Amino acid sequence: MLTLAPAAQELPVFLSDNHAETAGWITRQFDLDEPHVLVLIDAHSDASAIERSEEIREQLRRVPSEKERAVRIEKWREHGALQAFNWIEPLMPRPLDRVLWLAGPSLGAEKRAEKTASAIESLDGRLEIEPRASGSFSQRWETCDLKGFGEWDPAMQPIILAIDLDFFAGMSAVEREECFHAIWERAMDWPNLSGVASAVSRPWLTDNVEADALVKLAIDAVAHTRGAFLEIDASLDDRPDASLKAAEMRNRENAIQRWDLEKSSPALKGKLCGLEERLAIKDRGRSWENQIIDWKNELPQSYIRPSKGEIDCDGVWRFLLGKEPVLRLIAPEDATGNVRWFVRQAVRDAYDLRPETGLGKSFAKSPARWIYEKRRSLDETTDFQLDPEKWRLKSGGRIIIDAEFETSNGWLPSRSIELRIRTTDGFRGVLSECFEMPYVFGIAGIAQDELTGVETGWGSDCSNLLIYAWRRNGIFLTWGDPGRLRSQLATKSENIALDDRVKISPEEIERGVMIDMGKHAAAIWEDREPINLLDGNDLVVHHLGGKPEIIELSKILESRPMFSLRVPRESESCKIAFAGDTVLASGERTVVEGFGRGDADVFIVNLEGIPSLLEPEEKPLHDFRFPSGRLAWLKESRVDAVSLANNHALDAGRAGLVEGIKSLEEIGIRTFGAGENEAVACQPWRTEKRGIKLAVFGISYFQKEAAAPNLAGVASLPIHQFLLAGEFQNARMNGEKIIVITHGGDEYSKETNAVQRRWAKWLIANGATLIVGAHPHVIQRKEMHGGAKIFILWEMQFIHENLEEQIPGKSQWSKCENKPVFMQNGTSE
Repeated sequence: MLTLAPAAQELPVFLSDNHAETAGWITRQFDLDEPHVLVLIDAHSDASAIERSEEIREQLRRVPSEKERAVRIEKWREHGALQAFNWIEPLMPRPLDRVLWLAGPSLGAEKRAEKTASAIESLDGRLEIEPRASGSFSQRWETCDLKGFGEWDPAMQPIILAIDLDFFAGMSAVEREECFHAIWERAMDWPNLSGVASAVSRPWLTDNVEADALVKLAIDAVAHTRGAFLEIDASLDDRPDASLKAAEMRNRENAIQRWDLEKSSPALKGKLCGLEERLAIKDRGRSWENQIIDWKNELPQSYIRPSKGEIDCDGVWRFLLGKEPVLRLIAPEDATGNVRWFVRQAVRDAYDLRPETGLGKSFAKSPARWIYEKRRSLDETTDFQLDPEKWRLKSGGRIIIDAEFETSNGWLPSRSIELRIRTTDGFRGVLSECFEMPYVFGIAGIAQDELTGVETGWGSDCSNLLIYAWRRNGIFLTWGDPGRLRSQLATKSENIALDDRVKISPEEIERGVMIDMGKHAAAIWEDREPINLLDGNDLVVHHLGGKPEIIELSKILESRPMFSLRVPRESESCKIAFAGDTVLASGERTVVEGFGRGDADVFIVNLEGIPSLLEPEEKPLHDFRFPSGRLAWLKESRVDAVSLANNHALDAGRAGLVEGIKSLEEIGIRTFGAGENEAVACQPWRTEKRGIKLAVFGISYFQKEAAAPNLAGVASLPIHQFLLAGEFQNARMNGEKIIVITHGGDEYSKETNAVQRRWAKWLIANGATLIVGAHPHVIQRKEMHGGAKIFILWEMQFIHENLEEQIPGKSQWSKCENKPVFMQNGTSE
């Protein structure tokens, strides 16, 4: 089995006023002794020779630290030595081995030769008085136009793309958009593109409106490229400018125009805010720490909301084919109702995230490197709504929809929405929601926002398509190639051919059957006549070199006649019963029907309140203290352990919490999620049933009751994120299945909130197999994600009879659902 290191998944992108800043970025970002090709998109060559260039090359390398190098570069900028027209020459021949200059949209051979000669003359202009150790750069410069740019073969050379936005100056809006996207689209194909730097070059642009429009193009390109991360140098350039353009402006007694990010249009600010964690801004003179937050508060908030359904914890909305919702843009009051709708799709059908291995080419023809998703228009509406007929996918799959809406401040962007449409439920349904995804070699090594592999939405491949489907159905498998998948499954039939006519049942197909062809994998999609026998007429789904497709088994086996069948493993299981918010406060005892252990191996309760009558430091809104004698009822109900990680843990104060934990332990009921300090609170309760080792954590999403290093309290996120991550790691190393009882959400809301979804994703990324939620007082929907199961319980109670008087109309408090869960094969069922 071949094991590969994770693919490089971040494309660094830099934006500044001019390319003099790009020189510093290159020295920070890349190895100065590794040769790169600079692909320069610019109306000007920037090829002027710099004075004392050999000394500068030497000083760039002979520094004790990167910080000292940055100080030296800043001095050269302050003194006017390094400028926008001479930044390339001191970086040659390393790290810039040679330059490909795209000098104009359309250039004849004579014009290209003329521009090349001019650039070389500038580069070598000081050779006679300042000889270079590397000699002339005459063989290191090439000029092209758009046609030549598109035909250029980069091979496997590391490439830095430098785009000067003055290249697009004077073009119409349509022309510059088409030209920019053509350049970006082609560059994302290059197998070894290492970074992109853009410069605004404001003096060469018509006005601030043109500058703003061009910067928006650059921001959109980053936003629509998977893995792209933008760094902006927003410093106002007040350094010496000895360019001919600056001299021309001074002769006319005009101020030299500079780009100021702070004066961006509302539309551009909205696009920058949309980058979220993919944006970093630095500035020599101004603080940007709160600027983006201020922009978010100032700008009208807008998002797309389906008319039904609920978002999953991975940020995706899922629907059955034929049951798609109307999409509605939630917009501010000054929106006119006019909306432009767009669909965003990957430009290529296949990508290779590991081009250095050479393996991707064996699975896809000419795969691209970086996943660039281009927008195309869907519709324009006047009532904020988009009917499903406008975007419905014929066979299911994934779709990303963007929108722009008209306001008094012009057209502003809305947040995008990702929808996945499945043709059915279960294993095959999850396969179908990937039908529009590109093929991505190396997807197993991708991680983003606590999502991994196919869950990131970047794409899938033959084996990880199947792994994703099983994970979404609660079966945890690790990402990998067909060999890795094979090692995690059981064998149904080994080394068979179609003539063997192996029996296959509907139940097996529903749970998932892998067609193992060695280096390729597929899944059975439909058993066609003859029923219950595997034959060439049956349909399979696979993903190889393009988008997933459904084909006849006989066709996929034409070059692979022998294959094996693999299915999920069966193993020992244990049954766990959970009860939600259980209250033993004062009053008449009320036991809700269904409460109890039943035939479960383990019974776990979320105990809302504390067995202590100590007076708290601060009186709670609802006092759920109770005498410890009532714990006998829990013992009679055969409760094994209780979570105390909830918002009533301190109803008797911190001393009362410690007293209550002692009372529970004395009666033989174990506790978790709270303790005398944060280290204890974050430790799990450990038990083993039927050979399955369990580590059960209690975690609250409320902060007030959180434990501290020397204070009793509960385990809480995000306060104890690092402590809990360490405990989760210990549990994984011990081979324990991690169960988490969480406490949070909005009371009486049947929808999970952003906090629940965000931390459910984090818990699963850190190894949780099962997440059981409490607190909302209603049942919220269950979800499978990452091989784990998430559900929210109703609450159990033993409460005083006038509770409805305290909370009028909230009779739901007397409802309950006792949840039995089977732990099996590292999964929950």
